[in-house]
Amino acid sequence: MAILQVQNIEKHFGRLQVLRDISFELEAGQTLAIIGSSGSGKTTLLRCLNFLESPDGGRIVVAGETLFDAADPRTQKEKEIRQKRLHFGMVFQSFNLFPQYTALKNVMLAQELLAKEQKKERPGEMEARSRELLARMGLADRADHYPHQLSGGQQQRVAIARALALKPDIMCFDEPTSALDPELTGEVLRVIRSLAEENTTMIIVTHEMAFARDVADQVIFMDNGGIVEQGPAREVIENPREERTRKFLTRYSQS
Repeated sequence: MAILQVQNIEKHFGRLQVLRDISFELEAGQTLAIIGSSGSGKTTLLRCLNFLESPDGGRIVVAGETLFDAADPRTQKEKEIRQKRLHFGMVFQSFNLFPQYTALKNVMLAQELLAKEQKKERPGEMEARSRELLARMGLADRADHYPHQLSGGQQQRVAIARALALKPDIMCFDEPTSALDPELTGEVLRVIRSLAEENTTMIIVTHEMAFARDVADQVIFMDNGGIVEQGPAREVIENPREERTRKFLTRYSQS
């Protein structure tokens, strides 16, 4: 059974429709890459999955639990939103670290807030887990550094550790390398590749076509708020069926 089922998701901003009838499924342990031009709806789709935006239609089901159903008002209560977000770990393109906290504290903070809410505070365990995650990111010696003392690639790896800390069902990456130069991009892509090798379930919005082809199991190509083509990663990127997909990939390879 799919760990994620997205059915007929719609989203409007005023009169502008930005998502049109989006449906797909994702198996546990798989990586899905979402590609497409700027403005095609990729980031809005991720934000709807993370409940940073509320969809206007459709259903979102994770591990058999309906998190959102536009036809069922009970799934749209504000007080439940934070709980629903725990299913997803979000990594933003601009890192979104707290500048006043060390790398270690940035990773621990969400865990501390959740533990306080659930009245299960175990500071020793949380610090040990946070240090372990930073070590996995190659940042064991940077735990006490502040964001301004870290490179962009290091900051993004702290952000990945922070997202992993809450043990989400699905990791979501919104163009995680777009703010980085080529050398630092490689650092972050290596970490994401290692997560894929560990069968971490992931959705990655990316402009790195070779990375999507080599690391993702599935690729979705979006245009004008809808899904134009989806299928096995290598098949979609190397032998797209749709003319719109071919034009996008040809233009991208020439840019």
